[in-house]
Amino acid sequence: MTVTLKEKRELNNFLDLLAFSTVKRFYPTAAMNYTQVTSLEDTYDYFLDLVESGELSIVWEVKCTSEKIICARKLDDAQSKEMLLNKEVACDICGHEFTVSSNDLFPAFEISTEYREIVREDKKKTSNRLKINRHFAKV
Repeated sequence: MTVTLKEKRELNNFLDLLAFSTVKRFYPTAAMNYTQVTSLEDTYDYFLDLVESGELSIVWEVKCTSEKIICARKLDDAQSKEMLLNKEVACDICGHEFTVSSNDLFPAFEISTEYREIVREDKKKTSNRLKINRHFAKV
């Protein structure tokens, strides 16, 4: 299944909000919390399409997977999984030491600089149009 047109619009609105903000990185679950999209797989697949088109980039994060306590601290990140797989890491919070496997990797997304600039420029144009319209409305 893929995201519907309505879901794409909601996800794009979410991305526009982030692009206009100072947020550097986000998770697909954040998009799901903001929108009405209920499928994590569909959200992830849609974002992967945006990675291919250059609007987003993906970063893989290693998180602590201690079974003793729920830690989930981010320990490392990289642009590709291969740079992290089989790497020895240790959590400075709980002390858990492990060799990174694919189960320890979590995708995060970043908005491209170009996409961010386009959104910000569009917001400026909209803001200027509103100011112009208000000015003429007062006359």
